[in-house]
Amino acid sequence: MAAALASVPELMVALAPVDPIVPYVDRNPIRNSVDQATYQMQPGQLLVVWMGTRLTKGEMSKWTHIVEILCRALPDHSDMDLEDIIVAGVPVPGDGMVWRNCPLLAGVYPTEVVDIERRTDTEGVDYGAIITETAETGDWPNP
Repeated sequence: MAAALASVPELMVALAPVDPIVPYVDRNPIRNSVDQATYQMQPGQLLVVWMGTRLTKGEMSKWTHIVEILCRALPDHSDMDLEDIIVAGVPVPGDGMVWRNCPLLAGVYPTEVVDIERRTDTEGVDYGAIITETAETGDWPNP
């Protein structure tokens, strides 16, 4: 997801020039707190975080992955404007479709944006959060 977002030119213009998109991956013992990583986000930076996976039951059971895109806009810019750019972003190169309408990887459906919200960090500073769900197709090849 971080790579798909990085291929949206309009988004990259709206972010800081250094480390604009950080894919969060736990690395014990030096990086094991999403709250701390959120607190350390710089203005003009996105933090892309896997938050969980659940088994979706129905006609065909499948895994659904919940990923959050946490947003801090540049000074004098709006988190909401940044979220709008993310949701409507079109990658280049691409087929002209919004990134979330294209599968991010083989074996997954396009990502659904299920919620956009305001949150507040431990210092009382607001930031934006886009909650996404990406379901597996269920047809991953078996080794």
